[in-house]
Amino acid sequence: MHYTFRINQRQYRKTPLILRNLGTDYNQDDIDRPKGFPIWQILYGVSGSGKFSFGSTRGVLHPGQIILLYPGEAHSYRSMEGDWYVHFLGFDGSLCKELLFTLGMTRSGIYSLSSPDKFLRHVSALEELMSQRKPGCLAECSKELYSLLLDLVESMTLLPDYLLTESTSLGREMILYLEDHFAEDISLDELSKQFGRTPEYLSSFFKESTGETVMKYLRRIRIHHAQVLLMTSPDTGLSDIAKACGFNSSSYFCKVFRETLGMTPQSFRMGITERGRRTN
Repeated sequence: MHYTFRINQRQYRKTPLILRNLGTDYNQDDIDRPKGFPIWQILYGVSGSGKFSFGSTRGVLHPGQIILLYPGEAHSYRSMEGDWYVHFLGFDGSLCKELLFTLGMTRSGIYSLSSPDKFLRHVSALEELMSQRKPGCLAECSKELYSLLLDLVESMTLLPDYLLTESTSLGREMILYLEDHFAEDISLDELSKQFGRTPEYLSSFFKESTGETVMKYLRRIRIHHAQVLLMTSPDTGLSDIAKACGFNSSSYFCKVFRETLGMTPQSFRMGITERGRRTN
């Protein structure tokens, strides 16, 4: 099914995050957009596989993965063989870019999902809302879309370009392990036991493959999840957020947060709160 919203300028100004279109179990046509698309898009692989390209990136979308595409970016995608079914969403709004940047979705890319069921539940809820078209549907879809993005960011991992054409790899397994266990005490020795390789080999392999050390990549994942908690749990203390994200102390958490984002967790949280007030 394919649903579309048509809105006027007044509705656009009053709604900072807008669902424009939705497709479910859609047999995807071949697409070639040299000038990109005017709104943000998310494609979720349901069955079959599709080749895609955007910028210098080439890869394959497998079932259970998503593509995030920014507006105006040249791209193309097509089925590898036979039918290729996807769910897709198109969205925009005055705060869309700022929200995505806050959530860490700063560029187009392909992402793996550790919890696709949450994403699929939101898609089903949006489909029900758009099929009924009751009064207030636009606002309800906006709320559901916001919840979808928040849940999505908690379970998604941006796959480095070198992994995109491979169905399985040690690098992908390591990244997914770090994403699933970021709240735990992870060391190279622990990874060595998990993957049956020496710590030296894993350290060298990961740095060569991603351009980052394992620990730096892990800190980035932890800070990303801390941003989500700071935004979605305003009453949770910094010590609890630090613990939930794998940091041994709130002081070390604050130090790494400032080094990574150039601001303290308190400043980040205050900025989110202030932006929320301006939009109400």
